Amino acid sequence: MPKENKLTLKQQRAEQVNQVIRIIGAHGRHFFFNQVADRYASMEVDQRGKVWFIDDYSARRIFTHKTTWGGRWRGFSHGGTLQSLVEGFRDYIRTGEPMHPGYLGPERFDDSNIWGYDIEGMRAVRQQAGALPVFLQAIKEAM
Repeated sequence: MPKENKLTLKQQRAEQVNQVIRIIGAHGRHFFFNQVADRYASMEVDQRGKVWFIDDYSARRIFTHKTTWGGRWRGFSHGGTLQSLVEGFRDYIRTGEPMHPGYLGPERFDDSNIWGYDIEGMRAVRQQAGALPVFLQAIKEAM
């Protein structure tokens, strides 16, 4: 496949991920949304095909790939759980392999979720974001 087509596919997948980020930011605790700056985080693909995260709070462009110099995510304003989610987004953008829907607000044992989103907000995120090709789709049985 020509390099231009691969880059175009990565950019399309980045836009799908950006839709998920906007859905997450519109509900619950509004992760990936900075209310003061009225700005959502986003993912972008450069001309080399490398994936970057643009932080909603710091507005810094963060290289998401592993590096030999430690790969610290300077300017990333969220915790490790959301960093793992962003790494999953990066891998989806690179490969096109859909993510498991369990990445959306992982459940706890007491019927809550690790993000601390309310029940309605988490349900909305899972329904709206889970319907996008970023996540594995449930196989519907034929009747």
